Amino acid sequence: MDLSLADYIDEVSRELSERVEYQRQVLLQIVGDRQPAGKPLGYCVLVDCGPRRKYRAAVQETIRVLEETRSAFKSRQLEELRKRLQGLLAEDAARTL
Repeated sequence: MDLSLADYIDEVSRELSERVEYQRQVLLQIVGDRQPAGKPLGYCVLVDCGPRRKYRAAVQETIRVLEETRSAFKSRQLEELRKRLQGLLAEDAARTL
């Protein structure tokens, strides 16, 4: 079957669209109604989006600095802050649909 380049691109695009739609349907069947009623589902919950990665990296860097300076600044407040930040990272890692 000889196709022009434009026809080939159209055919490949159509097949890709069909595959994406099929995967969407499969995921919807798997996930079902796992979203709590009345609670909107944010995009960043579903994927590791850019802003989420940046915030997580900033929190990790803050924790690292707090740990490195722990002996220089013996502060209960800084220790509690570090632990809260570690808890936030743990919650983020455990987040599921």
